[in-house]
Amino acid sequence: QSTPGESDKQDLTNLDRHIRHIIQLKDPATLEAGADLAIQTLKRFEQIFVRHDTSGLDREVASWVEAIAALVPQAQRKRTVVGVVGNTGAGKSSVINAMLDEERLVPTNCMRACTAVVTEISWNNSDEASSKYRAEIEFISPEDWEKELSVLMQEFSSESGKLSREAQDPNSDAGIAWAKFHAVYPSVPKDALHKSTIPTLMSKNAVRSVLGTTKQIHMSHPGRFYVELQKYVDSKEKVSRKDKTKNKPQNSPPKMEYWPLIKVVKIYTKSPALSTGAVVVDLPGVQDSNAARAAVAQSYMQQCTGLWIVAPINRAVDDKTAKTLLGDSFKRQLKYDGGFSSVTFICSKTDDISITEVIESLGLDGEVAEFEQQSSRCGEQIEQAEGKIQDLRESQKVYKLVMKGATKDIENWEILQDRLEDGQLVYAPVAEPKKRKKAGSNKQPLKKQAFFQNSEHGISRSSDGIPSSDDEVQIQAEQVVLSELDIKNKLKELRDTKKNARRESIEMQRAIDDLISQVRTLQKEQGRIRAEVSRICIAERNLYSKSAIQQDFAAGIKEIDQENAAEADEDSFDPDEDIRDYDQVAKSLPVFCVSSRAYQKICGRMQKDDNIHGFTTREETEIPQLQTHCQKLTEAGRIQTSRTFLTGFCQLLISFRLWTSDNTLHLPLNEKQKQRHLQFLERKIEELKTGVGDIVHACMEEVRSEVRLQISSRFPELINAAIEVAPKTALAWGQKAQGGLIWASYKAVVRRDGVFKSPTAGDRDFNLDLVEP
Repeated sequence: QSTPGESDKQDLTNLDRHIRHIIQLKDPATLEAGADLAIQTLKRFEQIFVRHDTSGLDREVASWVEAIAALVPQAQRKRTVVGVVGNTGAGKSSVINAMLDEERLVPTNCMRACTAVVTEISWNNSDEASSKYRAEIEFISPEDWEKELSVLMQEFSSESGKLSREAQDPNSDAGIAWAKFHAVYPSVPKDALHKSTIPTLMSKNAVRSVLGTTKQIHMSHPGRFYVELQKYVDSKEKVSRKDKTKNKPQNSPPKMEYWPLIKVVKIYTKSPALSTGAVVVDLPGVQDSNAARAAVAQSYMQQCTGLWIVAPINRAVDDKTAKTLLGDSFKRQLKYDGGFSSVTFICSKTDDISITEVIESLGLDGEVAEFEQQSSRCGEQIEQAEGKIQDLRESQKVYKLVMKGATKDIENWEILQDRLEDGQLVYAPVAEPKKRKKAGSNKQPLKKQAFFQNSEHGISRSSDGIPSSDDEVQIQAEQVVLSELDIKNKLKELRDTKKNARRESIEMQRAIDDLISQVRTLQKEQGRIRAEVSRICIAERNLYSKSAIQQDFAAGIKEIDQENAAEADEDSFDPDEDIRDYDQVAKSLPVFCVSSRAYQKICGRMQKDDNIHGFTTREETEIPQLQTHCQKLTEAGRIQTSRTFLTGFCQLLISFRLWTSDNTLHLPLNEKQKQRHLQFLERKIEELKTGVGDIVHACMEEVRSEVRLQISSRFPELINAAIEVAPKTALAWGQKAQGGLIWASYKAVVRRDGVFKSPTAGDRDFNLDLVEP
């Protein structure tokens, strides 16, 4: 409408006032909600403009539409990149997986050191069920692989073009180079390397088809997603020989592996920890043999708004990790960028603990003394109960033997009873003297023997009818003839004996079961006590570690501050005077002591792993606190983005109000007066431009002056100093006694333009060594 009413203008005024109130708030959710409402308002404005200018020829209306189109994208959240760094074995991948609330999502870096690949994990915006888990695997360009391929072949080839002796060692630089080459070209035999040329290798279809491309993975289930992702980023070298040959055709050709060709892996998931816009990046380091991957890692380091340092808790304090892990050059960068507040320290593997050592080192004897006494009492009761169980079982064995003997005797007497009923003359069985038994004597029960009675001689014979000896004849001669009453009384006696023995055995078994139940209860109580002791020790070690790491970090920052202060003005530098409040620097460092394994177990994952003692709630693992910390890292950026957008929205509303108000003034100005007003306005605009230009020019001159004073003016002196010490620095590279390199590592660094991550010598950067202050 060309002439809006007073109510419309009042609505714009009220809207402007409400938005400016929202801008002053510090809650990112409220600010983002206000930004969403502002976007809806802008879209309504846009619809009105388009509807009233159907021809599209009104330049003024078109400019407003363009202004709206330019403003709306400013409301989008900016990426908050969190870099995660740590040495091999620090448990980075496990910590990230636990923070994402996934058992296995991020590829575990259990491959060789040469496979350093940047892994980026961010929020998944897709609402499709089939794309709940997404990944983008970006491969290096053909040019980058061709350059690296040349370096690799020089590394593992001898002068004759064959595989060098050093390449036989899988941990050597040449061995790693050969592993990467062989992973991509598994069909190239060792004895035919001299026939392989760079153009021939680059022309392989399997390699050429992936270089410079991006592979997409979409899955609805994390398990299948992980398996599919591992096909690209994992190394088959860690598969056992047994697994390699299992269900594998004998003549199947070796398959190409992709991990040496990967530039970066991007994973998208709906983890609540990432819901506010945080992007977690697993940084393996910038000292990669592949220039493309090294550049990617370096680029992410520059983008990082937060840095997480991960180190095992049992080494983090002793190794002064917080003070030394980053290196002096990176700490200087943190200082110059003002990025101290962006650093977070994560102590991993808090479940890895020696209770005895912690109690001794932290002096926790008083805190755990009562628990140790309770555990000792439980142990004594368990020992007593187990002793009783042993005695009862021994007695039970006796009763079982009695039952067994009674059963056999009952069988024998029942046979005699049957024979008596058949009219035969029977005698009471007499046991043979054990000393007369031979090794080969018949030991079968009497029921299985063929007794018969000789009516004339009254002799009980064995199955062959021949007495075994004179002693047996004498024994049989002494037997007593049995009556029916004798047999009945004997059977009753034997059955009573068996019944009593069975009753005693059952009673003993009940007693044993009760004692076993007591032992289990005591063991459970002892386990609870030990878990409580573990919990106390873990919590106390966490507190100690947090304080020690914070102090170490502050000490490292203090060293850098003192170095800079001494360089700036050595005469007035006082080492006893603190440049800043280092206690506050220490307290400002967030430190989390986490156990990813315990968190996963409490959440019901990792079913095949043993239970972790010392943790009863998720919060005790500190993973939930880390998740909350990750969510809060984005707050500053979200607040700034929303405020910037809402400020632009208010400015646009003011412009709309002025534009609409112009048509309602109806001032009686003639053409001459309008021209005079226009000239006045143009003159003031020029004055404003000139004034701003002068201020900008003065500011730039001041900046240039500071740069000349603090940096440029020092270049000649520093350059000369660097030139002077360069020969000595370079000479030390080859001196093993001075921390230098062996010949193979030295060669590997030189071939890679002075930057290389050696498995034996670590990260080496000759260029940085030459310019190090």
